[in-house]
Amino acid sequence: MSRKEETLDPENWNELRSLGHKMLDDMMDTLENSGTFPFRFPSKEDLENLLIPLSEKGDGEEETYQIFKNHILPSTFVQTRPKFWALVAGTGSAYGMLTEMLTSGTNLGIETTLASYYTHKQVIEWIKDLLEYPEGAGGVLVSGGSEANFTGLAVARNAKARQDMKVKGVQGISEKMTLYGSEEMHHCLERSVEILGLGNEALRWLPTDDECKIKINSLRKTVKEDRDKGVHPFCVIGNAGTVNSGAFDDFKALRKVADKEDMWLHVDGAFGSWVKLSSTHKHLAEGIEFADSLAVDLHKWMYMPYGIGCALVRDKLAHYSTFVYGHEAAYLKSTKELSADTLTNPHSLALPLSRNFTSLKAYMLLRAYGKNKYRRLIQQNLDQINYLVELIVKTPCLEVMAPVASNIVCFRYTRDGLSEGELEELNHKIMGRIRMSDFGIISDTTIKGRYMLRACCVNHRSRREDFDYLVERLKELGKELS
Repeated sequence: MSRKEETLDPENWNELRSLGHKMLDDMMDTLENSGTFPFRFPSKEDLENLLIPLSEKGDGEEETYQIFKNHILPSTFVQTRPKFWALVAGTGSAYGMLTEMLTSGTNLGIETTLASYYTHKQVIEWIKDLLEYPEGAGGVLVSGGSEANFTGLAVARNAKARQDMKVKGVQGISEKMTLYGSEEMHHCLERSVEILGLGNEALRWLPTDDECKIKINSLRKTVKEDRDKGVHPFCVIGNAGTVNSGAFDDFKALRKVADKEDMWLHVDGAFGSWVKLSSTHKHLAEGIEFADSLAVDLHKWMYMPYGIGCALVRDKLAHYSTFVYGHEAAYLKSTKELSADTLTNPHSLALPLSRNFTSLKAYMLLRAYGKNKYRRLIQQNLDQINYLVELIVKTPCLEVMAPVASNIVCFRYTRDGLSEGELEELNHKIMGRIRMSDFGIISDTTIKGRYMLRACCVNHRSRREDFDYLVERLKELGKELS
């Protein structure tokens, strides 16, 4: 009697193919009707269906899909909605969803030697071209902005350390290494500094001016003070679009300071770097091409599926020598005759060794739509935020609260006769109601000690009437709550 051997492939391919077509049609319907698809918070029934012991037999493909459709999808379908401006979070696309299927279908865990290597290599070349980053620079696709920033800072630490970090590590540092950025930096940079073993105390949070840009004089002064104390300033971090207000630092000024002080210049451009594609706001990102390393995301303002980030590094050898295995890096001390393929192998340029052919998604979307489509979409979002600003300015009960540099506007509901504390309380109440009735439409933040509401547009589905709705909704809630 022959033994039956197991597999995860279906016994009946036609049945699974039929289910697959149904799943595809359902998701296409959901995306097509994203503006009216009902959203809800997880209900008691949802949780009762989700939080169960794992069965011995399994529930089967069809029944498990129904769990997703009925109890998961309704409370996760947020970022793909036209009225989603709460976070700097991408909205995806229908074609992007299909590229995910191809990526999963190949189930490729390597991006070297095969066609996947050349796909990754070409995507890096396209990104450099779009951002006007030096042609001779290298780069690697990673999971997102957090990992891209970590990658850039890891290379900076090793390149600027005064001993061999591959051998000695942070335990061998004889003088404290310090790095500098503005009070508007994203918290993922702080986390990277801690994970890299430098310690939170090594990161200097510098004040910003009225436009939320890092104060260059404060940077110079703090670096000098640290040098006088015998520490080693090694890196300055610039912001290409702060998450709070969308502000851009002066990268040319930061480059001058970095050159004078022999420091690495890293730029966090997770979403804001893409203003390079705009006709009206391109100047904001002037100088990011001078950065030693640059972190960008494609799943934010390039509307691609999560998660696709990218770390670009001018010095390919410094990048490679940071992530290649220690024993493999030994020959770097005796030769720099490395092949181009070696220095562009993504498995030696980031933390993960297993890779999921992320470059395929980026390749297909960039190739399908080309430069001009993305240029128009980026410009459209900038124009839409300007339209929202115009609406706010024209509405007596609303006021802009921070300089509008790019695709983020901070504002609040206001009313004559209320103190600052009362206005803050009122806007907190408005935000609370917004979260319950229009979850994800806007968020809130605090800049220089003042609480405010916030809208950020990286949404290709948004239309001007959606912003009209937002203003009317705020007027309605403000009147009701005050």
